[in-house]
Amino acid sequence: MNWHSLRARILFTYTGLIFVGFVGLAFIAGGQISTATTEDYERRLAEQVELVARGLKDPIEHAYEGEVSESTLLNLLTEYGRNANLDISLLYPDGRVWLQTAVIPLSPNLPEISAARNRQITYDTREDDAGQVTIYAAAPVTEDGSLMAIIHFTAPFTAARALIAQRWLSLAGVVLLLTVATLLVSLGLSTSLTRPLAELHSSAVRIADGQFSHRLPTTRQDELGQLAAAFNHMAAQVEAMIEEQRTFASNASHELRTPLTAIRLRSEALRENLTDEATARQYIIDIDDEARRLSDLVQDLILLSRFDSGRLQVGQEQIDLARLARQLYQENNPQAAANGQTLTLNVPATLPPVAASLTHLRVVFHNLLTNALKYTPPNGRINWQITQEGNWLVSVIEDDGQGIPPADLPHVFDRFYRVDKARVRQTSGVGLGLSLVQSIVLFYNGEIRIDSAGVGQGTAVTVRWPISDTPILD
Repeated sequence: MNWHSLRARILFTYTGLIFVGFVGLAFIAGGQISTATTEDYERRLAEQVELVARGLKDPIEHAYEGEVSESTLLNLLTEYGRNANLDISLLYPDGRVWLQTAVIPLSPNLPEISAARNRQITYDTREDDAGQVTIYAAAPVTEDGSLMAIIHFTAPFTAARALIAQRWLSLAGVVLLLTVATLLVSLGLSTSLTRPLAELHSSAVRIADGQFSHRLPTTRQDELGQLAAAFNHMAAQVEAMIEEQRTFASNASHELRTPLTAIRLRSEALRENLTDEATARQYIIDIDDEARRLSDLVQDLILLSRFDSGRLQVGQEQIDLARLARQLYQENNPQAAANGQTLTLNVPATLPPVAASLTHLRVVFHNLLTNALKYTPPNGRINWQITQEGNWLVSVIEDDGQGIPPADLPHVFDRFYRVDKARVRQTSGVGLGLSLVQSIVLFYNGEIRIDSAGVGQGTAVTVRWPISDTPILD
């Protein structure tokens, strides 16, 4: 066995630690067991003396009346003492010795006797005259509240010690048995761990070499099986991420190439004076539109990259969403009117503030509102409503536009995803708006949902934004 191997280290480390732990626990538990055994023995002695006091109540009463002789009473004491393996003394109410199964010097001032004279049952552990540790217990014998006698028990501590030694021996046997079992289990565990870990190492090397489709078997049901499943999930995520990056790079390069190509062709035509005045003017407009489109694309990509990298900080401005909504309505209503669309805004006069960056909020609701206008036909209607629900501000932008097919709904937040592929060039945008909106909303612990009954059935976008506790100061 390689003493530096993981198997050897697991075997000896686990066995050593568990053995030391068992020994330590054994000493702690042994001490507690010793204490508990002693207390239990003392309590049982106190219970026994109480039972004997009850059992001797009638004989003692008859002895006082002369119906029972002292020899008969002594025989009863001797029988009780023989059954319980202890010495019993019967005392007068003032603590003087009446009868004894063995000659034991007793004083009325002893703690247990004083307690019994006060109608209490108690016990005490102390050394006798010979220096031997002994347990004493006493109980009163009463009749109608009157003290008739006192029963006193004397038991050597050797019986309790024998019981403690027996339990220590049992504890030592358990520790030894557990140590042997631990050694065997550690041996099996170390063997079962090294083989799958070697497979995991080999698979990690293959993933690092670019074999992203490689997977580990997941037949085990233990933690190693969970590790294999997590490794496979990681490999699948890496593979999906690589594929997403490739797709993203392809789409981004296409979206950048298209406006750049249009700008270059028109600028060349303008530079060579190959157009008339009207065409040149149109080319300048086209170049400006494409440049603006490029600028928007770059800004969206920069903002998305900051969200992905976690380099963006949560805005702490106290924003009046009602005011922002009215501003966006005023900015977009002329365009809606020019398109023959009806844009309505339903918002309370005042709303609680939300903590955010004003830029981020504008991006969210500007994108959602322009999307609704973009995909709603002339004579269509767009309604924007904002309400408060508990600790949330709920924004719903609903239109009766072209709607979204059910198959496309799960992908509307994917980057560069366009629902209507046939109208990609007819409508502005590159398919990053909803992805950016979702990133911002989730970044602020909000919620966003898009619902549509299908093509031609319109779309409803619901955004739930948490309310800030800080009031807006005008």
